[in-house]
Amino acid sequence: MADDDGIYDEIAEREKHPERRYTRAELRALRTALRRIYQYGNEREFMSFLRGIGLKDESPQFVELVALFRSLQRGRKP
Repeated sequence: MADDDGIYDEIAEREKHPERRYTRAELRALRTALRRIYQYGNEREFMSFLRGIGLKDESPQFVELVALFRSLQRGRKP
């Protein structure tokens, strides 16, 4: 996921300036990365992505998103 490093860097930069909004291109890149992780990735890649965008493991949002990812993955597989 070499191109994801650029996404992570951009998100880290955005965290320094929270009042700034994401551009359409940035949102498109995030959606693409998430779609790829959902289709071909696993839970570890998803957790790594969440850490890359600044969510901590202790965060309630982190736990909620991982639980959602697990339920989606379970529902998708026979």
